[in-house]
Amino acid sequence: MMSPMANKIYGGLAHLFGGLLVVQFFLAGLGAFTTVHNKKFSDSNFDAHAGLGTLLVVLALIILLVALVTRRQRAIQLSGALFGLMIVQFILGTVGADTAAWVGGLHAVNALLILAVTGLTIRDARGMQLAPVRT
Repeated sequence: MMSPMANKIYGGLAHLFGGLLVVQFFLAGLGAFTTVHNKKFSDSNFDAHAGLGTLLVVLALIILLVALVTRRQRAIQLSGALFGLMIVQFILGTVGADTAAWVGGLHAVNALLILAVTGLTIRDARGMQLAPVRT
């Protein structure tokens, strides 16, 4: 049996995640262009981006836990994928900043996957079904 309250919480958290994701993209750009304008790299240029990223990992876990309460298979699948991508994102960001720049490049690509899955999660939360693919 699905919980209507859990469905509302799932939807609210999915929308919150999407909004914060836009802020996260802004903070990444701000950190990059602050570095360019200062002509000097500083870890502090990306502190806000890193802090919000950590919060987004926690929020993705909470979304997954709420999805488990809804007992809706699609919600569980999407939120599980979102949480998994966020774990990968955290690892790519850490390794990219500390060890290998090319891993940092993958951090940006993974962010696009997170954006796509977030869109699907919001769409699912609104009760919209994806149209079947015609071949």
